[in-house]
Amino acid sequence: MGKEDSENQERFIRLLMLNDKSIYAYILSLVSNANDADDIMQETSAVMWRKFSEFNTNMDFVPWAITIARYQVLSFYKQKKRSKIVYSDDLMDSIKAEVEKKLPEMDDHLYALKKCIKRLNHVDQILVKLRYDKGYTLENIGAHLSKSTRATFYAMSRVHQVLTQCIKRTLGGKVL
Repeated sequence: MGKEDSENQERFIRLLMLNDKSIYAYILSLVSNANDADDIMQETSAVMWRKFSEFNTNMDFVPWAITIARYQVLSFYKQKKRSKIVYSDDLMDSIKAEVEKKLPEMDDHLYALKKCIKRLNHVDQILVKLRYDKGYTLENIGAHLSKSTRATFYAMSRVHQVLTQCIKRTLGGKVL
């Protein structure tokens, strides 16, 4: 690998590491499952690396990356054909514009969310992990914890309220 290649690789990695949360947030706003979002993010990163030679230093990295992510999400839905939801180009453009506008706030919210999750009791942390990290349905979580789906729903609702209040306090009342 030549010096120029090494510098390009280092620059790409630096840009990706600085902006991966924003790109991931965009992807997650379009797919409902964190596992699918992880897969799409991985594929998006690979495509970005392959196309990085086309990236111009005058361009802003995040909009460029989000455009690639958009096509990866569309490809995901086309391949999986599991979604009954079909996003129009106008809707995708609107979501992209809104996400770009909210990116700075999203980083603050993500930090606050992680901090608040750590403050939850152990059982509530398990609920969050099963639902959002593992992608379990409420029915699956209930079966896993020997609770009814209804009880799991109420527990998740309570956790959402606790997290929302914690985030509001952490951010001084500011929410997305």
